[in-house]
Amino acid sequence: MTRSCKTTCPIDRARFLRTTALTALAGLGGSALLAEPALAQSVGTTAPAQSRGKVLTYALPAKEGVLIDAGNGVILARVKNTVYALSVICPHRATTTLEWLPDTREFHCPKHDALFQPDGELIDGRPDRAMDRYAVHRAGQSIAVDTAAVFQQDTAHDAWSRALVTIG
Repeated sequence: MTRSCKTTCPIDRARFLRTTALTALAGLGGSALLAEPALAQSVGTTAPAQSRGKVLTYALPAKEGVLIDAGNGVILARVKNTVYALSVICPHRATTTLEWLPDTREFHCPKHDALFQPDGELIDGRPDRAMDRYAVHRAGQSIAVDTAAVFQQDTAHDAWSRALVTIG
């Protein structure tokens, strides 16, 4: 006998990402009619073009928006002319996968009711720090993300602040 998990079962990562991406795309479609094109942020999925141990290389995001690599727990967020590599896990107890809210252009933790800016800065909620950032550098038309080098805003503020790539 199969029981329904619509309200009580935890959602698996693939289903979460598929639902989030479809919701985001639908929301962007409607909001694009009302917003200036420069303000619309896209959301999509990505995968590394190359992996060398813990260093993952991704194509440089072509436009402003969010790309999620669920398999490696990496978010690439391009905000204006800056690219950030963020952890997909909420920094409060590291137990919940964050979701992207396209209408407000924020990350949300459904368990801790936290909100984060696209660059990972904490807006509001239970966590006492921003999202974790990975060390990142530009490699030609690619972004190299070192997932072994994770920076927390509260314990490595200088490194966390420098964990970005300016483009353009």
